[in-house]
Amino acid sequence: MNEIEFKSIETGTLLRGRFITDENHEKEMPLIIMLTGDGPKGSKSLSWVNMPPLLSQKGISSFLFDFEGLGYSDGDRKQLTVSKGIDNLRSAWETVQKQNWVDKNRIGFFASSFGATTLLLSPEIANQSKAIGLKSPASFIPDAYFNEIGSDKFDIWRKKLYLEDNGYDFNIFLDALQHNAFSTASDISTACLITQGDNDEVIPVQQSTYLYEVLQSKEKELIIFPGASHGYGEGDSWEKMATSFVTFFQKYLCNR
Repeated sequence: MNEIEFKSIETGTLLRGRFITDENHEKEMPLIIMLTGDGPKGSKSLSWVNMPPLLSQKGISSFLFDFEGLGYSDGDRKQLTVSKGIDNLRSAWETVQKQNWVDKNRIGFFASSFGATTLLLSPEIANQSKAIGLKSPASFIPDAYFNEIGSDKFDIWRKKLYLEDNGYDFNIFLDALQHNAFSTASDISTACLITQGDNDEVIPVQQSTYLYEVLQSKEKELIIFPGASHGYGEGDSWEKMATSFVTFFQKYLCNR
């Protein structure tokens, strides 16, 4: 594991990440850039700890980094807007491009929720990758912010401009309204796999259906997991989801 620090281009916030690969890795290795949701733990969460080893078994390295205010990165989470997330993503992308051992023609993305939002809003980056995996993507993230707290607490958030329950300034909601990920997703042509649980309590499942329709990729798939919530914690849902993505990335990144 190789830990790295870099600054976000516009905000100047110090971000931290780590490359996870074999110590004796070859040059021109495939790599998955992982974009987490907006939970405070960021890349410390179990999903992000458990996915890299599964990919490593297939000869695929991983790059995990934290958006500002999450996990290991500096910054204030209560002010983590979508705009800042896009800036963080662009900075991470530039950092990956500087790694001489990465095969630039075999880079993929594994993005969840908020992280998926930033990628969908960055088609110029998405289209330079070989494959995109979207786990419960927030194509219209204001709905997610609302669903997490409900209508009564949303009104409190709107009036007080900060809500302890979600830990956010209201400005992050207003910023999110300025971004149309469905519109920018229509410019994405990279191979894409989308998964979501039909019992997702945070992101309306129909968002993934809409997203599937607007993506321009000729190689796209949508898998809906019956009974699965946003965290895929029911039964073997997480294992099935992870296996789907590992198989997908192996297909597109391991066959030259």
